[in-house]
Amino acid sequence: MTKRPLYAAEDRAADDRAADQPPIAPRSDAGPVEHFRSGSQDNRTRFLSSRRPDLVEWMDRSDCDPVKLHNTYRYFPVINRLISRWDAVYRHYIRPQLRKGQRFTLLDVGSGGGDITRNIHAWAGRDGFLLDVTGIDPDGRALEYARGGAGADPEGRADCDDRTDREDQAAREGRTDREDQAAREGRTEHVDRTEHVDRTDAEPAILRFLQTDTGRLRREGKKFDFVVCNHVLHHLSDEDIAAFLDDLAGLSVRRVICSDIERSAIGYALFSVATWPLFPNSFIRADGLISIRKSYRPDELRAVLPQGWRVIRQFPFRLLVLYDKMVLYDKTDLNRNVSF
Repeated sequence: MTKRPLYAAEDRAADDRAADQPPIAPRSDAGPVEHFRSGSQDNRTRFLSSRRPDLVEWMDRSDCDPVKLHNTYRYFPVINRLISRWDAVYRHYIRPQLRKGQRFTLLDVGSGGGDITRNIHAWAGRDGFLLDVTGIDPDGRALEYARGGAGADPEGRADCDDRTDREDQAAREGRTDREDQAAREGRTEHVDRTEHVDRTDAEPAILRFLQTDTGRLRREGKKFDFVVCNHVLHHLSDEDIAAFLDDLAGLSVRRVICSDIERSAIGYALFSVATWPLFPNSFIRADGLISIRKSYRPDELRAVLPQGWRVIRQFPFRLLVLYDKMVLYDKTDLNRNVSF
């Protein structure tokens, strides 16, 4: 199988070609019950019986309304706080593996508007851990918002725009200061990622956003303790998902965590009703309903996962995909089936 990085140029071109066709998607102005009333009884019976990876979300189109796109990024923190529940994912699957006095690294793939990236960085800092967090996205519009441009209002700003070329390269590679100094002197120095770091001398944990993809990072030999992604898997075909997960596993030293939607008729109906009066002038409702139709059910996802990956069901209508690369500090979460 030929590996392709997340949202590579050819994928974006394919989306642009698809944009020339009428989208197979619920109208953003359709009522909450209208989606279930259209079509024959047979069509309604088959609705959501199989995933629709061919559907294209409005915000993924290069020519989408920029105002609605900005508003969608602005509303994402609310959606992710209520539905994605990364606060619980952090508590159960990331925090138990962190140790005070050590520096860890985390990569957020497909970071979008950056709210999850920022939150994980903030939660770790609040708990007294040194966790350098990097968000990557190939979409320049998302990076501009995440970095605080174009009138965006995410909390705080990443300072990656002010880095020198050398500093940015070190940031891309997840290198420590000692490794970076050795590279400038023409030496190669390996730093054990689990070594003790004197907290009084340690630099503050880094938060940065980069416009790149998993394939490029892996070709460049980058490594991170944790690799996470939110709402990426449902964008991929069954054929592409194994290659994507292979990239994530190759980038991770400790654990990979992918969070996504579980396709469900009840979840579809509830999301349609709950978001009907909310999130005006955005793609939240229309794209959310498309995402549900594109997403997996647990057995479908297990059937396409490579060996060693596990699926955990979560509330509400969530699927968590985990892969562990090494013996972890705390094994109590290995068989955890948490209802958040």
